[in-house]
Amino acid sequence: MKLDNTMVIVANLGELKEYHIQKHEAIVGNDLKISYALGLHHAMDYIDAHKKVEEVVSDSAGRFGNSIGEEHNLENERKRRSVEDVANDINAIIAKEKPKQLFLAFPQELNAQLMELLSSDTKAILKKNITSDLVKTNKEKLLSYFE
Repeated sequence: MKLDNTMVIVANLGELKEYHIQKHEAIVGNDLKISYALGLHHAMDYIDAHKKVEEVVSDSAGRFGNSIGEEHNLENERKRRSVEDVANDINAIIAKEKPKQLFLAFPQELNAQLMELLSSDTKAILKKNITSDLVKTNKEKLLSYFE
C-alpha cells in the first residue's frame, strides 16, 4: 500500500486527532526496509460534547416545565452540531494540508451523518472509513486498523 502524503484522522464527538504518516527507510544487510509510523500533527478537544444537558441549559428556572422529549431534542441537536463541527474541522484540515489520501475513523452511530457533511474534496481523497471510535487507540497500533 502506497502511503506517501497520507493523512489519518480519528475523531469522536469530543476529540479529533490528525496524524501524518511518516516513511522510514533503512538498509538492513543488503535489503532496503521501509516502515511507516504515525506522527501526531494536530489535536482538538470539543468541550461542549463533554457537557451534560443540565450544564448547557442556563438555570433550573429556565428549564421549568421542560418535558423529557424537549431534553431529548436538545441532546439530539447538540449531537448534530457536534458532528457538524467535526466535519467542518476535517474539511478545513484537508483544504489546508492537501493530502493525496485520507484514512478516517469515526464512531458508527454518527458516521453516516458525518459522511453527508464532508465536502466533495474530502470525500474524493477518502480511501478508508472505519466506523469505530479509535481516538484513544495507541498510535503505534492505529495504522494496523487501516491495512
